Amino acid sequence: MFRNESGKVSWSWSRLVLNAVPNNANDCKNEADLTPKQQDDLFRFQLTQLDPRILSEQSFYIAGIVDHPSLSPRILAALHKASILTSSPPFVHTSLITRKFPHQVAIISVHRQRKLVSLLFFWEEELMRWRLLEEEENEVRRFLDEENNAGEGGEREEELRVALGRVRARRCMPPSLRVLANDAKVQPVLPSYGDAKMTVPVELVAKAN
Repeated sequence: MFRNESGKVSWSWSRLVLNAVPNNANDCKNEADLTPKQQDDLFRFQLTQLDPRILSEQSFYIAGIVDHPSLSPRILAALHKASILTSSPPFVHTSLITRKFPHQVAIISVHRQRKLVSLLFFWEEELMRWRLLEEEENEVRRFLDEENNAGEGGEREEELRVALGRVRARRCMPPSLRVLANDAKVQPVLPSYGDAKMTVPVELVAKAN
């Protein structure tokens, strides 16, 4: 049973099937985590947003939580109403996910609700990663300013500029690329921030519009 758009409790055989056999909902059976592709799609889509940290109306459609773009804004609204998402830091509050959560997002199946929880924890971790990289970038900038004020420049300044570029690029590295880099135990060639935004597949941007 589920709540329809009017708020009334209704019965849906298709929803029962989707909950009993999750892979019918375009996911692996009994898999509640986001797939690597879903993580990458969401991450790359967020890079196209004015503030990549804030999940937008189409983020849940891009990540495969819902199958129709019209449902994605409703999920966003429900999460904001529950204060699980906010428009100011820290943006995601997973500590507010309670037993009421299934009722707060009752427009999607139980399996999709579990995927949504995974998305929220995933994005919370991404935000934490971005904050740490921002702190690292600020530290490099501080050292670079000290070098410029001292008027020394030279090799040290060049090293700091390279380090600054790498930190910026790491902020735009999708999750799957990080896994590959860790597995290979090598430092990958990182794109610039602008290049990283240009690598967002056209179909993802079109999908959200």
